[in-house]
Amino acid sequence: MSVSYILALFLTQMAVGMVVTVALLPPRLVDPRFFGSIHFWAGLFTTIGLFVRHRSDLRLSEVFGDAAARSAAPSESWIFVGFYVFLALCVFFWLRFRFRETPPSRASLYVVSLVGLGSVVLDSLIFRAGFPPVWAQDVLLPLNFVSTSLILGGFLAGMMFGHHYLMNTDMPKKLLVTMAWILIGVLIVRVASVGTTLLVYKEVVRPDIDFLTTLVSFQGHGIFFWQRILVGLLIPAVVVGMIWGTARIGSNQSATGIMYVAIAFVFIGELAARYLFLLSAIPL
Repeated sequence: MSVSYILALFLTQMAVGMVVTVALLPPRLVDPRFFGSIHFWAGLFTTIGLFVRHRSDLRLSEVFGDAAARSAAPSESWIFVGFYVFLALCVFFWLRFRFRETPPSRASLYVVSLVGLGSVVLDSLIFRAGFPPVWAQDVLLPLNFVSTSLILGGFLAGMMFGHHYLMNTDMPKKLLVTMAWILIGVLIVRVASVGTTLLVYKEVVRPDIDFLTTLVSFQGHGIFFWQRILVGLLIPAVVVGMIWGTARIGSNQSATGIMYVAIAFVFIGELAARYLFLLSAIPL
């Protein structure tokens, strides 16, 4: 798979995660212009991601197994339809918030989120590896793609929310604490998905080989595995605790600054995870 295809996945997943994250905020307490900003950037990221993807070639390596065994994967054309519908909804909501600064309904935010998440789930099944059991692939791939979307988009939306918070002092201070709790929840989901994947692959998918030893060994590609775990999960766990602590005492500027740091670690960790996925067909 080309680097450009990885970029396309990152952009579309991040866009979906941003929209899902803000849908969890209480809409009547948040400045409507923030929702407009999120949908603008989500639409822009999706547009760039789809453009890059149309110009990229998806070729999975032999580590994913026999291509015939992956024939049940959904057609990529249906996945494009899902993301184009998501893009259209993002543009609609961006225009809506631009010309009508009234709070959205929670249901409308959920609709956009569900369309995006559905597209991400279908997208994940393209990468189904050609070895049994099929149910493990059908569960672990969507779980990891969705959790990737949430952590990428969640932390980016959190950073943008903190920045917007500093410019709009009318919003209640408790909202930044709410965002911190959302980021904690997102991180827990991502850690749980990685842990579940390692356990299922070790006990069910590949019990015939000691793949875990190979994966963590510094003689092979272990440096990327530990970078993924330490930099992409452990450090963000510490940082998100700091975000919650500073938000709780009302230090909004400090919380926003820490969010800038957090997104850098999350990006590094998810890039390492994608490298390991293409190397081993294990969604981490």
